[in-house]
Amino acid sequence: MADETPSQTVGPFFHEALRWKDGGKMAPKASGKRIVLTGRLVDGGGNAVGDAMVEAWQAEPAAFGRVETAADGTYRFETVLPAGPVPSLDISIFSRGLLKPLRTRVYLGGEESARADPLMKPLANSPRVRTLVATPAGEGQYRWDVRLQGDGETVFFAA
Repeated sequence: MADETPSQTVGPFFHEALRWKDGGKMAPKASGKRIVLTGRLVDGGGNAVGDAMVEAWQAEPAAFGRVETAADGTYRFETVLPAGPVPSLDISIFSRGLLKPLRTRVYLGGEESARADPLMKPLANSPRVRTLVATPAGEGQYRWDVRLQGDGETVFFAA
């Protein structure tokens, strides 16, 4: 029997069929506090990943968004602050070199809120929880940068 072949990537990332006009505007008709989440996607060397796609979901109000990163690795979502005791967005990242999306979560209620989430129980005492917490950046503004690998790597979940 022949040896296994190594995994192959499907790249560069195929954007054309997945682009959405205004894909970063989530829950445009929902009531509640409007927020903006921005950030930057970087690789293990701290270099911008300018050809990735980021998807965001929130449960309440139900919303979904999909954006491409800009050449400098930045992305932007506009939505309503998620309701509930642990305001958060579920995130998927698609990029060249990845056969499957990376799944993670961003918390908008601070580190204590993240640590209170039952999903975070295995990391409750880890400083890595900080990689999942967005930083307030003004009225209704949050910033959350994602590092794909290396020192300060964002926590990703098994799919």
